Amino acid sequence: MSITIENEEAEALLSELTALTRRSEPDLLLDLLQRERERIEREMSEAVASGRTLHERWTARPITDPRPVDDVLAYDENGLPA
Repeated sequence: MSITIENEEAEALLSELTALTRRSEPDLLLDLLQRERERIEREMSEAVASGRTLHERWTARPITDPRPVDDVLAYDENGLPA
C-alpha cells in the first residue's frame, strides 16, 4: 500500500524532519503514527480511569435522604408526577 500526500505543509514538514533526523520517510512516518496511537491509547486509558474514580467516589457517598427515590421525586406507582 502506498500513501500519497497532497498537502504542501505536510510534505514540507516531512521533508524537514527527514533532513533533520536523517531517517527515511516511511520510517519517520511509521514512528510518528505509532507515537500518535500510543498517545491516543494513553488518553483513552486515563479517561476510563478518571470515570472509574468518579464512579467510585460517587457510590461511596452516604445516602443523605433515606426516602425511596420515588418519594423524593414525587412520582406515584404509575410513574406519573404526584
